[in-house]
Amino acid sequence: MKLLAIALLAFSLLLSIISCSSGAKRVDLDKDLISDTGGLTRAELEDSAKKLADKVGEFFKKNPKPEGIFVAFLPTKNDTSEQISTDIFDNTFVQNLIKSGIFTVRIENRKDALKELALSQSGLTSNPLSAGNMKSPNFFIKCDIDENIFSNKGDRIVEQNINLELRSVETQLVTWSDKVTFRKQARSNKGVTW
Repeated sequence: MKLLAIALLAFSLLLSIISCSSGAKRVDLDKDLISDTGGLTRAELEDSAKKLADKVGEFFKKNPKPEGIFVAFLPTKNDTSEQISTDIFDNTFVQNLIKSGIFTVRIENRKDALKELALSQSGLTSNPLSAGNMKSPNFFIKCDIDENIFSNKGDRIVEQNINLELRSVETQLVTWSDKVTFRKQARSNKGVTW
């Protein structure tokens, strides 16, 4: 019985060592990795966001607005077969717009803001807020990520585009547009499908 207990203990110890060694291992965040499926990585999303935000900043330096520049950046739409964390792109893009003096109006939260303003004006809070201070965007920025998958000499190629448009709210005209393209050879058949 004692021998069986020792054997079971040794076996469970061996299993725990094996399970720990086959778990996730830490990967260097400074080194960009390429996805086996050809999907976009965090570093590629962040670099693209910075590049496109810098170009938007250059556009507004050449075309200043006396009333200021307030953009409504609509959440990025993922039109790919990959699960892409578009929030990484969106957050980096907004951070870089702010560095250029361009401020983002979060129009998707406007209903919540109006409820807070109504509460503050009811007299139930210590400092009343004014709805007259709320900013309206004079530009919309729309972004989407699309993909094209094709075969070249038997190799599966994944081409993903980050497309960005700047539109005037007043005229609805597209005043500026650009894209960043990534073309990769997929290393496996997992993830991206035909």
